[in-house]
Amino acid sequence: MSKFKKILALVLTLLAIFVTSVNSYCDLGDFNDYDSGGSDWGGSSSWGGSSWDSDSDYSSSGGGGGSLIIAIIIVVLVIIFSKRGGGGSGTNKTQVRQGADIHVPDNTEKIVSAITQYDKNFSNDKFLAWVKETFITLQTAWSERDFEKVRPFEKEELYQQHAKQIQKMKDAGRINVLDRINVNQSYLYKYVRDKEYEQLSVYILARMTDYYIDEKTKAVLQGNPNAEYHLKYIYTFMRKTGVLTDPAKSNNSTVSCPHCGAPTAITSAGKCEYCGFIVTTGEFDWVLSDIVGVKSGVNIGQGGVFDRSGEEAENTQQ
Repeated sequence: MSKFKKILALVLTLLAIFVTSVNSYCDLGDFNDYDSGGSDWGGSSSWGGSSWDSDSDYSSSGGGGGSLIIAIIIVVLVIIFSKRGGGGSGTNKTQVRQGADIHVPDNTEKIVSAITQYDKNFSNDKFLAWVKETFITLQTAWSERDFEKVRPFEKEELYQQHAKQIQKMKDAGRINVLDRINVNQSYLYKYVRDKEYEQLSVYILARMTDYYIDEKTKAVLQGNPNAEYHLKYIYTFMRKTGVLTDPAKSNNSTVSCPHCGAPTAITSAGKCEYCGFIVTTGEFDWVLSDIVGVKSGVNIGQGGVFDRSGEEAENTQQ
């Protein structure tokens, strides 16, 4: 093994040891493992079963000692790669494809057929356009550590989980930088209807840069600013059964009340300050209720249509 490879292996080993002692976030909801070997904070691939109510501390144990270690590692890496001509160009050098071996079935046709039996104004194109806007807005809000702007289209429990996670980031003085966010592909994957709620799951293939910096020094703590991550998600939206698409209001924007259409101004209780209605329950339109990161070890099934409302509909086997 060359001298460079030995040094790099030692540095990366030290970095891996340090990172495992720091609870790491990565992209919205902690689904990016960076290189498939990173930590998955909370140990859950789904927000429906996340452990954000725990008292885990994001900051590293050991205080200044941890900062010194990572500072030394960063300096060593900079020296090594500057001598070898690495870095400095600011262009993407690597592409990381997470969950590349996992296929998510496209069940759009049968799902649209099932929904429009009850809701003739439902538009798949308009809904997916809104989902893409929602996805990008969520990632941007996460990076800015300001989730108030996304409150109208997240279910209250999910919003509280994200808000708590962002507060931990602020307390730790860290920023998860997400940039150049693009949705490459999206389609309907699963639709579940019962007497109380409808749940509509959307597959999303996105790409972005994703790395962690120190709030004060701007030093990169995790991830690679020059890497482009290709990530797969399943976003599940819900609304109360019987709610119908309003062509004038539904899925129009991520910055307006789904009930009255006024500019977003949501109270801490999830109420619109203009009309007074709680807009985070799915009573007026779809709200995001769950996020799953599609990666190795995650069993997602075949999706399809599952109508449990007592009405006749085609069902697929999962």
